[in-house]
Amino acid sequence: MIVRNGAGLKMMFREYILRNWVAIILISSVGLLMRYLDDVFLGFQATVFSSSAVSMLATVVGIFLVFRFDNAYQRWWEARKLWGQLVNSSRTFARQVRTLLSPERVKHDYSVSQLATLHKTLIYRQIAFVNALRMHLREESDLAQLKPFIKEAELALVEGKDNIPCELLNLQATELAELLGDSVEQTMLLMQFDNTLTAITDTQGACERINNTVFPDMVSHISKYFVWGMAFLIPAVFLEPDKSIYVVELITVLFMAMAFIIVQQLAVSLMNPFDNKKNDTPMSALCRTIERDLKRQLGETDLPEPVKPVKGILM
Repeated sequence: MIVRNGAGLKMMFREYILRNWVAIILISSVGLLMRYLDDVFLGFQATVFSSSAVSMLATVVGIFLVFRFDNAYQRWWEARKLWGQLVNSSRTFARQVRTLLSPERVKHDYSVSQLATLHKTLIYRQIAFVNALRMHLREESDLAQLKPFIKEAELALVEGKDNIPCELLNLQATELAELLGDSVEQTMLLMQFDNTLTAITDTQGACERINNTVFPDMVSHISKYFVWGMAFLIPAVFLEPDKSIYVVELITVLFMAMAFIIVQQLAVSLMNPFDNKKNDTPMSALCRTIERDLKRQLGETDLPEPVKPVKGILM
């Protein structure tokens, strides 16, 4: 994700001007060609490529682009809200573990040190879950990243499973059910934990829905073709062949044409918020935030450093 003040002029120039330098050259060539070959194209331009006709077409393409950009932005913003909910749900789970799983509430006789170890196991497993979800959404498979948080036996148990985050949540629920007895008070405590785990499961499911629901190919293709068509039509129409052409006029027309292409590319960059690209949800940074917060709740002081933006981008 590009952080505040991260998208400077240098980045914008690199991403949207240098990236489209071939398009700029082609669009300029078309405009100049239509300008200097007016004897061939003038009649055709006057009837079909009139400025009023192109303006109407630009309005239609603009509406189509707004629709696509809005849908892409909604997917991006929902993904960010879901990970914000996951941060809070993880904090809630850690707080419940520390305050509700006291010696008098668990059905086994645990010493203070044994109960502290139990708290650490459950909370560290939640840290493993958020990192496993990050890898699951990015289609990564390096389970070594989970080793600091769960036992070797648990890592071997979930290895090779299709949905490792779901397996980790099942381990959480199973251990909590074994810890708490069947009295009314303990059952109510288990229900509170279950509500928190259900909220976490709902967040995972919503993230998977966004990740697995692709934007319709027909909409993507039509949008791209219309945008590129408009980009080539604009200089062909607005660089009038019957008057002198100035550099400022050429630059203005090029920016008009490139505006459609840039908005199209922005929509594409927001469309899949879990692809680990510049505009995507900063899951690595959020996982580190959760790790720091949960370890702090355990009273640990040796905390990892927060993930810092690199060249204005937080991953």
